[in-house]
Amino acid sequence: MDINLQKGHCLQDKNRVSLNGQSWFGYSIYFDILSRHAPLTRSEREALRGVQQTPTRVKRGGVIKGENCHQGSLLAIQDGWAYSSRLTREGDRKIIDLYLPGDIIGMRDYYQGGGVEQIVMLTEGLIIPAAKTKIDEAMEGSSNLARAFLSLAMYQSHLMADRLNNLINHDATTRIAYFILELHTRLNRTDQDAREVFLPLSQQVIGDLLGMTNVHVCRCLNQLELMGLLSRHRESRILEILDYEKLVDIARFNTAYTHHLPRLSQVAAPH
Repeated sequence: MDINLQKGHCLQDKNRVSLNGQSWFGYSIYFDILSRHAPLTRSEREALRGVQQTPTRVKRGGVIKGENCHQGSLLAIQDGWAYSSRLTREGDRKIIDLYLPGDIIGMRDYYQGGGVEQIVMLTEGLIIPAAKTKIDEAMEGSSNLARAFLSLAMYQSHLMADRLNNLINHDATTRIAYFILELHTRLNRTDQDAREVFLPLSQQVIGDLLGMTNVHVCRCLNQLELMGLLSRHRESRILEILDYEKLVDIARFNTAYTHHLPRLSQVAAPH
């Protein structure tokens, strides 16, 4: 899966999805995400339902945020994977972060106007924008919402700091092992006993994110397989973790990392 990191057009007004479906009625993805970070009331759920805009179905490779593209909005990922990149001095783009289903894009540059990072879909997906002006109004009327957004920003900061520490202090095999466990933890936040990780990423993308060549990524994955720690099901793009405890030990995966994870959704008493 090769992705051209330098080309792309914003898809902010294309492939819209109708809101008339019964399954969408009354649903707020922003409430679903933010209530993992702070208790929210039913009235705050209604406020968040009011800020979200029409969902947009985006194809793989579509630019969803960047210069002149959704700068005034946050984007929630209903399904699909995306990456963010920044320009290097040489004019190339470097992948710096991944966004998974249930993530909100745009927190890092919320008050900076956007445009520094370009966000591109790695797979086909469904995104749900929310205008910052509407979000600001909702936060002004609710300290709970303000705390939830702050907690979300801190959580995303923890993710970046942990990944940076992994890159600086670990060898290539350890980086890969840590990365697999990071994805496992994020994708299975409600079921940490699950042992499968869906990985729709090419070795090129993994290598770019972890500072490795795609050949080196392949060798490290093969090594982890030979050690009996995981099994790759290439057709389904599933990684099966065979020895979780040993993988944690090799990755030097800090189990305190899970304390940064949002807890399950909860609704506070209405007011």
